[in-house]
Amino acid sequence: MGSSELFTRHVFLDLETTGLDPRVDEVIEVGCLFFENGREVDRFSRLYASSRPLNLTIKRLTGLGDAQLAGQPRFDTERAELRERLRGWTVVAHNAPFEKGFLPDVLGPIRAPVLDSCELMHYLHPELPSHSLESLMRWAKLGQQQPHRALHDCAAVHAVLVHALDGCVRDGRAEDVADLLSTMDPRARTSLLGPTPLLDPASAEDERDLATDAEARPLVELLSRLWEACRATPVPLGLETTGGFLRARPERRRANGARPPPEPEADATPLPVRPEEVSAVLGPDGALERGGGFLSRPAQLEMAHAVARTLSDGGQVAVEAGTGTGKSLAYLAPAALFAARNGLKVGVAPHTKTLQDQLLEKDLPRLHQATGGAFGYALLKGQTNYLCRRRALEATRVEPGMNHSARAPRAYVRAYMRRSTDGDLDRLSHWFRERFPAMHGLVPAVRSEAATTLGERCPHHHKCFYHSAVAHAREADVLVINQSLAFAWPARYPRLDHLVLDEAHELEDVATTALTLELSDLAFMRLTERLHGRDGRRGLFAELRRALAATRREESRSLMGEVDDALRTLLQEARALGEQVTALCEPASAMPGEDADDAAYAPELRVTDAVRALPAWEPVREGLDAVRGALQRVHTLLAVRALAALPELAVKQPSLERELAGATTELGELGVLAGELAGEPDVKRCYAARAEPRKGRWSVGAQPVDVSEAVAKDFAASKRALVMTSATLGTGDNVPFVLKRLGLRPPILRAPSPFHLGRQALVVLVTDAPRAHEEPFIDWASGRISGLAQVMGGRVLGLFASTRRLERVAREVQARLEPHGIEVLRQSRGHGRSLAARQERDTGTVLLGTKSFWQGVDIPGRGVGCVFIDKLPLEPASRPLVAAREEPLARGGNEYLGFLQYRLPRALLMLRQGVGRLIRSTTDRGIVVVADPGHASYRPLLLQALDGYRVVAMPWAQARLLLHSELMQMGLAADTARV
Repeated sequence: MGSSELFTRHVFLDLETTGLDPRVDEVIEVGCLFFENGREVDRFSRLYASSRPLNLTIKRLTGLGDAQLAGQPRFDTERAELRERLRGWTVVAHNAPFEKGFLPDVLGPIRAPVLDSCELMHYLHPELPSHSLESLMRWAKLGQQQPHRALHDCAAVHAVLVHALDGCVRDGRAEDVADLLSTMDPRARTSLLGPTPLLDPASAEDERDLATDAEARPLVELLSRLWEACRATPVPLGLETTGGFLRARPERRRANGARPPPEPEADATPLPVRPEEVSAVLGPDGALERGGGFLSRPAQLEMAHAVARTLSDGGQVAVEAGTGTGKSLAYLAPAALFAARNGLKVGVAPHTKTLQDQLLEKDLPRLHQATGGAFGYALLKGQTNYLCRRRALEATRVEPGMNHSARAPRAYVRAYMRRSTDGDLDRLSHWFRERFPAMHGLVPAVRSEAATTLGERCPHHHKCFYHSAVAHAREADVLVINQSLAFAWPARYPRLDHLVLDEAHELEDVATTALTLELSDLAFMRLTERLHGRDGRRGLFAELRRALAATRREESRSLMGEVDDALRTLLQEARALGEQVTALCEPASAMPGEDADDAAYAPELRVTDAVRALPAWEPVREGLDAVRGALQRVHTLLAVRALAALPELAVKQPSLERELAGATTELGELGVLAGELAGEPDVKRCYAARAEPRKGRWSVGAQPVDVSEAVAKDFAASKRALVMTSATLGTGDNVPFVLKRLGLRPPILRAPSPFHLGRQALVVLVTDAPRAHEEPFIDWASGRISGLAQVMGGRVLGLFASTRRLERVAREVQARLEPHGIEVLRQSRGHGRSLAARQERDTGTVLLGTKSFWQGVDIPGRGVGCVFIDKLPLEPASRPLVAAREEPLARGGNEYLGFLQYRLPRALLMLRQGVGRLIRSTTDRGIVVVADPGHASYRPLLLQALDGYRVVAMPWAQARLLLHSELMQMGLAADTARV
């Protein structure tokens, strides 16, 4: 029977509903599986009628149709029967808040304990990339997910949990389960280093806490039985190598664990990579072709040779690689050969996580296999992306009286610390963050920081995620990083003189972000959480107060009172500053923008000399000075007087000393920032204030107007070899726009696309559509997308410059298409890749997205036959940085010249990225419809940017006929009666 016996009296419950909102949606199916001491003793399944037709999404998800529900009873008439069936049982549901939301009058009156299997799996296997039922079934090798029917999902949840619990018992994870119990069970009294929780006779308060916390009890009871099962099962002893750091992933290391050659002296001449060596990997009948699934491409090989020359000889090169060139392998192959031969690391820095994942999960493993493991590679992030074990153990301590919403995040973080191989905080579950908001305050408290690390003095040093990542990077040849880290490379990281920047069109924005100064309400919120704690977590001041009290000196104890007063004053000054910033920005919020979409941005005010002369600015400047003074006061009390009162702190309490150092570092940085913003303005910076009064949000900041000097002199000049590549470096001009903005003049290679874009695609610029920000556009765009989707049976990718417009159009399109059996998917946070994968395999859908879908989304094959673009993605002219950058370009005050040299090229680069979503393989065919291509005065520049495509500009009446003809010729028309 195995772990199934842990389910002593449990009912697995699942609902199918007409939607996600219990206020308006209805239950259409209930499924229950009853288990007693591991044996199924009953099952129940019933369909219920709906008051309205099912929408297409629900039909596809469940496989149910309106005919199957016709004649069935309404769920409301059978709630009482379900309530009695569930009485006395512990309910198990996957993502239980959903079931609880639809069944409050079923579960509430009988006080049914509810165990959330999704939450449980987060504790047992926090390292998994997804805890959806479909993903868990694949992980457990339980086959493909069937259409979502209630009883089937009940059985799937039971099978997944039994698989997970069996694994815990088999692998002897008693210590992991004990740690979970010691965090989640208020009755547990245990040393966190011990192997078992000690369940002392519980106090009345403990029992009351567990009894009243209905969420905790079923989890604690099941985990207690699991712990007993783990203890009762003998596990063979294993040997563990000690010393060194955490092991690198073996599939990323050199073959047979070989080490790279020693790093040469800085002035040594590297051994070059010869053209024939590159061809032996990427050329015809090369290593990659022999491995299968790869076809050598001339443009790719030409690019690879250029990258090899640059790495070997030094210098810079820019490569504009057309769609389908295969640029990733074109730079990875020579980079791997050069690095492995010379003991010199080559960094590869994309901008998006999507491309970073592609390099790590697809391209590098393929190249590693093709070369017989001739090189090693590693992922390296900034230090604050890694979990710190010491800080996590301290931040996740539990206190008496904590409820489940406070204990659960601590248990999850501790479980992640035990199970994760890399401690990457980006991999913490979005589901868990949303389910337990206390996670948002806990994550900053557990991250690794340069100021708080104990280094070799830390008892967890050799298991430190951050130090292990740096050690793995030192052993690797190719380092995958991101552009933000590349631009601010820490001195403590391995030397990196050879760098490849992919998605180089993003570098100006990356540099801008890196050089931005900003003081905001969020900065003071983070500082307060650090000092005072949050959600039951004790902050620095609680520990400092305890240490000062232990000195038994009156002046030490009174010091804490001064610290409290100083912090109180600081927060008062910060609130006052926020009020002054809001008052300053108030006129900006009433100013009309040129586009209604501008309202999507927080009211921003560019702080020019004219604004500084206004009466409303002086209180802001004085507020910045007051905040700076208050920050310095707290900083002095902590950095000078507290350390003087605790002279042996670094020896006796090194953790507290490091946390104190981290706080004083943050206070010092904020003080310097406030001083710079209050001082004389730097003509090279754009100053701005922003406020959102309804949310209590505000900020004052400064951004660089021109990043070219920082990029060219401070960044690029420090590299022996720099390769920059993108599909869109320019808009058809001789010197690409991106390179002009960066102040770089490298040799330029243009690697043409292997696709015949002129034959494979048609781009239509509609000249008479309503302007995108006007009300008639919603109906116009909805009708055109719906018509095209009906003709093609779906297969439309809609790209929008405005989230608000996307939502409005999506609702209209959904209403028009669902009666025709075409499902409409829209972008949501964290689901871009899964939606793209769905669109690739399911042609009967329409996918709508905003900025992140304009680039980095790859949907080859028949998933996309039409790309609909709502408008040229121009940034609002009212944004302070846009205005500041166009100002020096507008010679003689001609604002149009500034527009032509800044906003328009940036928009055209994004347009090229969006159009490029259509043709992703040699067999793809399709059309692009640009609904609002901008003014005719700059249309020649737009046509130049789309060179290679077949582009026509015409009114919709003509475009409709042309599109009909083209779709017929391309074999894309499923319904020839409509466009």
